[in-house]
Amino acid sequence: MDKIAWITDSMAFFREGEAEQIGVHVVPTQLIINGESYREYVDISIEQLDEKMKQHSSAVPTTSQPSFGELVELYERLKSEGYDYGYAIHITSGLSGTYASSVAAAEAVGFPLYAIDSYTGATNQQEMIKIAIELATSGMRPENVMIVLEKFKHGSHFYLIIGNMETMRRGGRVSSSQFLLANMLNIKPIVTFNELGKLVPFKKVRSLKKAFQEMATEVVAKVQASGLHQQRLYVGHTLALEEAEQLRALIQSKLSDVSIEITQFGPSILSHAGAATIGVYWFDQIEYP
Repeated sequence: MDKIAWITDSMAFFREGEAEQIGVHVVPTQLIINGESYREYVDISIEQLDEKMKQHSSAVPTTSQPSFGELVELYERLKSEGYDYGYAIHITSGLSGTYASSVAAAEAVGFPLYAIDSYTGATNQQEMIKIAIELATSGMRPENVMIVLEKFKHGSHFYLIIGNMETMRRGGRVSSSQFLLANMLNIKPIVTFNELGKLVPFKKVRSLKKAFQEMATEVVAKVQASGLHQQRLYVGHTLALEEAEQLRALIQSKLSDVSIEITQFGPSILSHAGAATIGVYWFDQIEYP
C-alpha cells in the first residue's frame, strides 16, 4: 500500500489534537500584531489574540500565508520519511496564496503532490481532507480521488455575518464613512464565497436577528434544492457561542432532520472580521463511490 501524506493549513481550524490524531500535517498561517509574528494555533490561540487586541486597541492584526521555507522543509521531511506522495487541500486562493506556495514548494523538492484549491475553508476544508482519506484508504487511485474532491469543491456553501466592523475599519477593509453608517443603522453585512472561492457581499441587513433570518432562509432554500452531504451542516463563530446557539436553533426549527454542529473559527478570522462573527457552511449532497 502507498504511504500517503496529508497536508493542509491552519485555516482548516482543526480542534486541538485532532489533526495529529488522523495523521494530517498542518502548516500554520502567520499572525502579526504589534510587530510580533505568531503561528496560528502553535504560538497563539484565538483567546490569546483577542486579549492582545483588547490590550492594544489601536493595533491592527494582519495575517500572512505560511512561509515558503516552512513548506519546503515539510516536503523535504516527507520525502526523506519515505512517503510516496501527498494530498494537499488548502484554504481558498480567494483568501490566501497558500495553495500556490504549497504546490511550488513540493515541486522545488521533487515531492509528488496532488493538491487542490478548496474554494472554501474551516470545517468544509476539514471535510474535504477526511473524504480524501476515506477514499484513498479504500483503495481509490489519486486521479479518481481528485475528481471527487472537485465535485465537493464546487458543491460548497459558506456564509459569514461580519461580527465587528471596527476590526474591519482598522484593517482598512472598510472606510470610516462605511463604518459610521453601519454603526448608525446597525447594519450586519453577510458575505459568501462565490463560484471561484472569492469572498463577495451577499446581503446587508439591519440587526443580528434579521441577519440570522436571512441566513436560515438561504440555508433552507439551498438544502431543499441540492440536498445536504451526510445531512450535516456547521455553524461557526469567533468567541460568540451564545449567538451561534441561537442561529443553530433557528435553522434546526426549519430543518429538524439535519445535524448541526457548532465549531469555533481560528485567530485568523478574528484578526479580519472581529469577535462575534458567525458563519454557516456545508456541502451539497454529492454522489461518489
